[in-house]
Amino acid sequence: MRFSRMSATDRIIHGFGIPLLVCSMLATTAIAGIPGYFALADALGPGHEGEALRFYAWIALCTGAAEGIALFADILILRRLSRRIESLNNEIRDLTRNVLHDLRTPISRISGLAQLLPGGKTSVQDAAEGISEACDTMLGVIDANVEITRNYAGAGEPAASAVDFSAILAETVELFSAVAEMKGVALSVDAPPRPVVLAAHRHKLQQLAGNLIDNAIKFTPSGGKVSVSLSEARGCAILKVEDNGAGIPKEDLPRIYERFFRGERGRSAPGSGLGLSLVHAIVAFYGGKIDCSSTLCRGTVFTVSLPWNRK
Repeated sequence: MRFSRMSATDRIIHGFGIPLLVCSMLATTAIAGIPGYFALADALGPGHEGEALRFYAWIALCTGAAEGIALFADILILRRLSRRIESLNNEIRDLTRNVLHDLRTPISRISGLAQLLPGGKTSVQDAAEGISEACDTMLGVIDANVEITRNYAGAGEPAASAVDFSAILAETVELFSAVAEMKGVALSVDAPPRPVVLAAHRHKLQQLAGNLIDNAIKFTPSGGKVSVSLSEARGCAILKVEDNGAGIPKEDLPRIYERFFRGERGRSAPGSGLGLSLVHAIVAFYGGKIDCSSTLCRGTVFTVSLPWNRK
């Protein structure tokens, strides 16, 4: 790929764009005002040139001040847009790199199994199972990214309906109880006896609760405990998932919702690093809030607040 060099004009505009814009604005105002001055002097009559000049100066001053304020506001807006565009470009670059990295392993596995088949070094059944597992991994990564993007976009979903978050949470906890029992982690749930009704989508609430509970169990050692609770406060449903596991380093907390981010302690654990990203996207979709507090070797608490009616 060949990149063209910046021309001298492009370099001047790039380096002195704002000063040139200010100068051109002032020059345009001055030139445009000259006919106005002569028209004003003619209207006032002979001998009133000085008065016309004073009027013109005041008009030019007020016009220049108004244009200066507008220009300053435009510069601030352009800079914010520029920073946002740069941030989005960085996110797209990082996302592309991470997706390619996560797809490389299952693709390599499929290729390796396919190469073993002709020589009879592996059975067709073993190869088929390995290829199917690798394909599921790739589809999981792709589907999770699509789901995250759709949630942030706030589009492509049917209208929300009244769902009982308490019942959904009970089902989700029951689903993960076997996983917790196999690992030796005590999993408990505390929810109101009455329904906690939200205007939401059943599958999104399942994903939200399931990812938080799965993460808590994953990073809690045998003999630990994971507590899940649901309450209501100020027009919101409050979901809290607490564990006494490994905890999250303070320096990692600002990045835990980034796609594919996995801290030093999480790299050895199974997963793609998309669970918390999906949780954050779902919370954003419903106009809610999520908070995480964590202490190393003592545990982590995730608190999610979802409004009863979607914003």
